[in-house]
Amino acid sequence: MHSVFRLVFLFGLFLAFPLFAQEESKVYVFGKRQPNPASTYVLTGKILIQSTGEPLPGVGVNVDGLFSGVSTDKYGFYYLTLSPGPHKVTFRHISYIPIPTEIELYENGVINLGMTEKNFELEGVVVMSDQPDRNVREAITGITKLTTQELRAIPAFLGEADIFKGLQLLPGVSSVGEGTSGINVRGAKTDQNLILMNEALVLSSNHALGFLSAFNTDVTETFTLYKGNLPANLGGRSGSALNILMRPGDMNSWKGQVGVGTSNGKILLEGPLAKDKVSIIAGGRISNVNWLLNQARDIDLQNSRLNFYDGYLGLNWKLAQGHTLEANTLLTGDEFLFSDQFGYDWTNRVSSLRYRGILGENLSVNALVADGDFTNAFIDPEGVEAARVVNGMRYQQGKLSATWANEKLALTGGVEAINYQGKPERLEPFGANSAVVAEEIGKEKGWEVSGFLSMEYELGESTGLAAGLRYSTYSQRGPDTVCQYNPNGPITSENIIGQEIFGNGKIASYSGLEPRISIRQNLNSTTSLKVSYARLFQYVQSISNTFGPTPIDLWQLSTSYIAPQRTDNFSAGIFRNSADNKWEFSLDAFYRLGENQVEYRDFANIFLNPHLETELVFGEGKAYGAEFMIKKNLGVVTGWLAYTYSRSFFRSLSEFVPEQINQNEWFPSNYDKPHEVNFILSRKMYPRGLFNFSVNYSTGRPVSAVTASYLLNGGLVVPDYSARNQYRIPDYFRVDVSYTVEKVFSKKGDSLNFSIYNLLGRRNAYSVFWQKDNDSQQLKPYRLAILGAIFPSISYSIQFGGDHE
Repeated sequence: MHSVFRLVFLFGLFLAFPLFAQEESKVYVFGKRQPNPASTYVLTGKILIQSTGEPLPGVGVNVDGLFSGVSTDKYGFYYLTLSPGPHKVTFRHISYIPIPTEIELYENGVINLGMTEKNFELEGVVVMSDQPDRNVREAITGITKLTTQELRAIPAFLGEADIFKGLQLLPGVSSVGEGTSGINVRGAKTDQNLILMNEALVLSSNHALGFLSAFNTDVTETFTLYKGNLPANLGGRSGSALNILMRPGDMNSWKGQVGVGTSNGKILLEGPLAKDKVSIIAGGRISNVNWLLNQARDIDLQNSRLNFYDGYLGLNWKLAQGHTLEANTLLTGDEFLFSDQFGYDWTNRVSSLRYRGILGENLSVNALVADGDFTNAFIDPEGVEAARVVNGMRYQQGKLSATWANEKLALTGGVEAINYQGKPERLEPFGANSAVVAEEIGKEKGWEVSGFLSMEYELGESTGLAAGLRYSTYSQRGPDTVCQYNPNGPITSENIIGQEIFGNGKIASYSGLEPRISIRQNLNSTTSLKVSYARLFQYVQSISNTFGPTPIDLWQLSTSYIAPQRTDNFSAGIFRNSADNKWEFSLDAFYRLGENQVEYRDFANIFLNPHLETELVFGEGKAYGAEFMIKKNLGVVTGWLAYTYSRSFFRSLSEFVPEQINQNEWFPSNYDKPHEVNFILSRKMYPRGLFNFSVNYSTGRPVSAVTASYLLNGGLVVPDYSARNQYRIPDYFRVDVSYTVEKVFSKKGDSLNFSIYNLLGRRNAYSVFWQKDNDSQQLKPYRLAILGAIFPSISYSIQFGGDHE
């Protein structure tokens, strides 16, 4: 901990100065000078995206050189009260070119404008959400928003800007450890995160055992993570929601980018199929990391292989002003083989068609249809028992919503349906020498249907309310065969007393109301208090018997014996900005209580198990903690310091011993990491450079330890384990740095990035295992590190086409 704060203090001594740009002003005159004018007049209007005609939220309105405290809402509206006479009003957004205006106001006026997206370079470093004072003005608590440009201001593993690695440096977000997939948000499991791509459901989102995400930042635009209170239009998971927006292709000119680096090569192409009407964007990445494995000293690593790829294709039709149709497809795949010991492979495809239309000044609609296909496999590659176990999920999604909004009130309502079809779980022989006999077990099918209605209302300048109600229902569908168990005993394979065969109808069903409410009360123009509550249901979950999520985890639907998870989420916080939103301060506390949470029995057998419920333990969970952050948004030096205190616990509730863990006492979950500190610094290095520095510290995760071992006749060592998760692996500490410079060889636009992951070469523990010591014949603990050395990388990309200055 002392090392963390020393580094934070040293780099905190940097000074920063904001950068400004001058644009030609537009001139507006409203009314004529009156001898006795009113004391104030109203300036209002709507800001749209120039290329699509869609509303643009988060546009800050600066009056006479100062931020007015007013920003456009999620529907593009702004409302401003000004004194009569001349004013200079500038509309600013992080991702769009500022629009300065000069107005003379002698009566109420309306200014509607369209903003054009910036062509980003490193001319100014900005670490800011889309709305300058969003953290103060937003009613819903626990919202984190990032842009692709902000991610590139964070040192990245293998030189690749990555969404999940970036999110893990923010308060309330962590992971079990290196080499595991997904993120843990406020003490929740990784499968409790709802991940969406343009509102389409995504089941698999990682590459390279979790070191990289499956989303190429070249084709993404913004990321919004809801940690505390989900809007009513989002559901199906009991923890958080991450909505990833993919950017549309350029409507005016053809351009692209080619890049190569330590981990992958990539290409991007975008442009108009019909100018100002139809655009296309296509991007792809493919790995090239096997040469690094060949340099390893360990013979097993030399004989290992890691390959991954992803591709994205997006089409955007501008049907008319304010009406767009989008078609998107994301395709990802991985293959990992660790010597001749084990391996994984998986593929994932998500395709969607989305219509967005503005039907009037106040009404808009959104319609979505999507199809997803996820397949994964575990490989045992050696000998006559070489085999491949395959499973997966296919699903179709439909969603329709409408929003009515004015300056003060917004109402959104709609329906959503998802049809899940679990793929049969198959055992296949692997290789010519395998003697394994093929086997197949059917998996469940189910429908999830929801209706929702939400409201956002500004009660005044000081009070905001966001409230909603979601009603969700789920039904497991046949055909299927369901085991029957002795009601007077635990659910075990020994207590099966019969089976019931179902046809194509309903087998089991669940439903529930999910209220959500959040209230904001401003203490003044720069400080607000917020409280929120949300109830969430989850009908599909990931099943794994490892301490952390892996690519081969099973997606399991709710059944007669596996009830849906339910959580009640509470949060309260104080948020403050200063120095014209240059600085942000926040303290946000949370508490989560969950029912029907899932844990696993010791040595659980989850693969090819026709009655999986016999390997599971059900109970309740709780998580609580607080998040603190200081963030500097503007200037030559930007960044943040974040501290999270988070606890996560589980306890079983059964009266039967086989269904109990730790005698039904509370114990820490696998992802319980009480303390986490993250420090991020980004400094502009003139004329075209950017230096990034990050520090990450966290408490080690819990483990079940060998407390004693016994030597039997014949030399057999028998371990005696502690209760579940009563010890911890060593704490985690990592320092990363990177340096990016633009226009190195090409005036049209290129970028060269140098990065060092794990600068101090610390052997952070991935896990701890016990092995017999030859001298004492006792079991002793050993640390296993995935990346226990300095990991440098370099990447280079060059742009072509378009209008690069």
